[in-house]
Amino acid sequence: MQAVKAGAKRTGRTEGTRRTERIGRSGMDPEILECYLEAGRIASSVREQTMNAVEEGGRLLDTAEYAEELTRQMGGEAAFPCNISINEIASHYTPLKGDSKFTPGDLVKIDIGVHINGYIADTANTIEVDTNHNLILIKAAQEALNAAINEIQDGVNTKYLGKVIENVIKSYNCFPMTDLTGHSMERYTIHSGVNIPNYGSASFGNVLHAGDVVAVEPFTTLGHGMTRRGEVRIYSLVGSKVSKNLLHQKLFSLFNTLPFTTRWMDEPDELDKITTKLHKYPVLIESGGCRVAQAEHTVIVEDKGCSVITA
Repeated sequence: MQAVKAGAKRTGRTEGTRRTERIGRSGMDPEILECYLEAGRIASSVREQTMNAVEEGGRLLDTAEYAEELTRQMGGEAAFPCNISINEIASHYTPLKGDSKFTPGDLVKIDIGVHINGYIADTANTIEVDTNHNLILIKAAQEALNAAINEIQDGVNTKYLGKVIENVIKSYNCFPMTDLTGHSMERYTIHSGVNIPNYGSASFGNVLHAGDVVAVEPFTTLGHGMTRRGEVRIYSLVGSKVSKNLLHQKLFSLFNTLPFTTRWMDEPDELDKITTKLHKYPVLIESGGCRVAQAEHTVIVEDKGCSVITA
């Protein structure tokens, strides 16, 4: 699940906390590492099985619910609603209801998040329904992802990774989505402050450290590479403190601070009562209506290199 471009300041974790988690090459407590590895194993399997389930005439809602139920059956929990973003929709689209179906030529991005005890794996890939008109977009995203992963290690600046990503994407005569980024993750926090740009001239960048968990996710297009905002289908609770509001308490007990959707709620209209306590994730759409492809893996930064947990 992507992050919109933001400033470079790291948030959400103190240096003292980070030091207590550092053990070995990756700088991570073994029990925490095991949670991440299990989340990554499940997310990878769910991604592949869900992509294999995409077919002409299939209902988007059935596909999303299939992915989320499969996650639970495998022992994980959804870290966010299954995103099924089609054609010019780049991200944050999850089906709510109705009979929307896959049609021939659709460029479908499946974005899966899984957590074990709050430790998150985030992964995505793109498939085309019954046609092969957008293979360059798909290939460019996948190769840019691989190139960036090959450069990740302790001390690398994410601005440099953006340059690597952009160079690969442009070698395919495509363009990166410049207002979407990869992101760091922490326990129950899908976007924890570090951003990985998809282009080289970004004004922001962060130095990665051993033990950091980051989702790298290039987006490719033949358009201008900017997004416009659509409707909101996904929310998360703001802050980590439980308020006195009973609905807030209930949602926190179910989702903590991770994203959720109204189709997961018995009475979705109740959200209007706590709107000031919600972070909203609008559907993100390529501004010129051009198609978008995506590829994403979660990695754990090591002293030399990184471990891909969603391969």
